[in-house]
Amino acid sequence: MIRHVGFHSEEKLRSFIKSGPPSHIYYSSAYYLTPEEKDMDLKGWMGADLVFDIDSDHLPTPCKEKHDKWTCLDCGFVGKGLQPERCPNCEGRRLKSESFYLCRSCLEAAKDEVFKLVEEFLMPDFGFSSNEIHLAFSGRRGYHLHVESEAVKELDQYARREVVDYVKAVSIKPEVHGFHLAVKGSYTPPSLDNPGWRGRIARGIYSFLSRASLEDLVALLPPSRRHEAEAILASKDILLKAIESSPPRWAALLKYGRRFWEGLIAKAVELQHCEIDERVTTDIRRLIRMPGSLHGDTGLIAMPLTLNELDTFDPLRDAVAFREGEVKVYVEEAPEISLMEMSFGPYKNSKVRLPSAVALYLLRAGLARLV
Repeated sequence: MIRHVGFHSEEKLRSFIKSGPPSHIYYSSAYYLTPEEKDMDLKGWMGADLVFDIDSDHLPTPCKEKHDKWTCLDCGFVGKGLQPERCPNCEGRRLKSESFYLCRSCLEAAKDEVFKLVEEFLMPDFGFSSNEIHLAFSGRRGYHLHVESEAVKELDQYARREVVDYVKAVSIKPEVHGFHLAVKGSYTPPSLDNPGWRGRIARGIYSFLSRASLEDLVALLPPSRRHEAEAILASKDILLKAIESSPPRWAALLKYGRRFWEGLIAKAVELQHCEIDERVTTDIRRLIRMPGSLHGDTGLIAMPLTLNELDTFDPLRDAVAFREGEVKVYVEEAPEISLMEMSFGPYKNSKVRLPSAVALYLLRAGLARLV
């Protein structure tokens, strides 16, 4: 790791990179008077961009059961899918995750989360303009988003924690936003077009109900009340119209009791909150991957993007750097890989000749070795 270096021109930066090509290139989200100082206290911190990391590793996509696994370093227990906070076997926290990075479904989920962050939080709630929001594919599992604005530069880690808590709905109190169990006195019910979490919870309830299955509804009620879940499902259209009405008629849902109401709100918050890496956003000296550089673990480009480009951006097509040549490798075991609009594998104990980009990924992931 080579740290504490600064450059006074782009050409000097390019020359430095070419002199000994690194596996990864990071730069600081902070601004310093003298960034090349070795002592952090002497650098002269002037502020930092507000940075968000959206990583598909943290998103509960169903496909993880097929391609991800984790191991408890305390008891050796192995599980599939999204890594839990604790080992279900021994309650240990020392877990090691093995993730597959080239899953289209996971990358699409990360993209959806970026749109949610920008369109539901950063622009309407915080008031940032599209010119202040800079986006890049991370080169592996998701996206990095930088807010470059004087309004955020001098925020300390505690202020940034408040931003994280708002976006992730940490310790949210639904009743503060108008979602009461009982209506008393003058009361304006929350509606779908309300700003902030008031409208967001309303839209989350509507979204959950509109696509809920019978089993989804049963899970929100005591086991003995399955018949009520069936009644809710049968009257779904009526309930949705009650939410759409002006003013909304939430009493149509309140009649099913506290457990159902609170469960419904919890589902709404689960749908509407944004899953970001809080360590990245709260850090006022964060090192983040440099847009335009190669990711050393995948060989993909950390592509800088505009918000308009994001919609049609396909990282498994557009971020491929090595598009020519083939490499012969021995693959111990690997799931099916989609890259450059082609599919490869799955492989197990196979000698295969693969396009350079695919071979490089398998080699760097430790799934293959050169023949």
